[in-house]
Amino acid sequence: MSCSPAQPHTGRELPGTSMENGLEEERDLDDEVYASQLERVMRDRRRAKSLPAYPAALLDGVSTSSRSKRVKFADSMGLNLASVKHFSSLEEPHIPSKVLSRHKKFSLPQQDLLGDLCQSFKFSLNTDQLVAAFPEPRDTERRVQQLRICLEKVSITHFDVRGQIRVLTGCTDKEVGVRYTFNEWLSCMDAQALPVATNQPGLVGERFSFTVYTPPFMDPSSAVHFAMYLKTQEGEFWDNNQGRNYTLRYHCTPSTTPFVSAAFHAT
Repeated sequence: MSCSPAQPHTGRELPGTSMENGLEEERDLDDEVYASQLERVMRDRRRAKSLPAYPAALLDGVSTSSRSKRVKFADSMGLNLASVKHFSSLEEPHIPSKVLSRHKKFSLPQQDLLGDLCQSFKFSLNTDQLVAAFPEPRDTERRVQQLRICLEKVSITHFDVRGQIRVLTGCTDKEVGVRYTFNEWLSCMDAQALPVATNQPGLVGERFSFTVYTPPFMDPSSAVHFAMYLKTQEGEFWDNNQGRNYTLRYHCTPSTTPFVSAAFHAT
């Protein structure tokens, strides 16, 4: 019977065995530290509470009487619930002193200049206007049969020129308008004419109306030239006053009353 020789004992552990035991001890220590930290966090979360709306530390210096709110009504104190003010048409309005002080800051030359501008504008409306430089249109039926389109009448104000056009055509698809200029045909614009409903028996052709807006202030030497046009499938037809165009000239009427500024003056 044979047996294997016994391994000699040196009194020291093998190197591989000691390293494994050290790693296990470090792992156990890390687990314990993590477990303790997790338990502390969970304990703190269980103990957490919301802060009160008014912490006691902030209210230490506030008395109890100032914390409570009391409501008082006007009628319980002998006061009126509403105040009514009656105004009379004979009573002069009260102008605040601030408004009067601002008004006094404007110098008299500025006040006179503003008044002169307003008065000059009213004065020009009464004395300066556009007038027709052509005779009143006549023989509308004969002219519309000859030209297919003609000016029937025109009226002039300080701000616009309005007129009526007679058109004779069998086409339903047509365009009627006025071509005009303020600068001697350096440029021009078109204003479309609109049909006018009429019950006049025996009327030759159709009636249209137009409006041309003029500048409020024009040079005395300026003029307004215009002509009527009709565009259909049969072609274009014009009424341009036999090649001379219809002209409105700026007319200055001399005034016999001298202009005196009355702005901001006592009356």
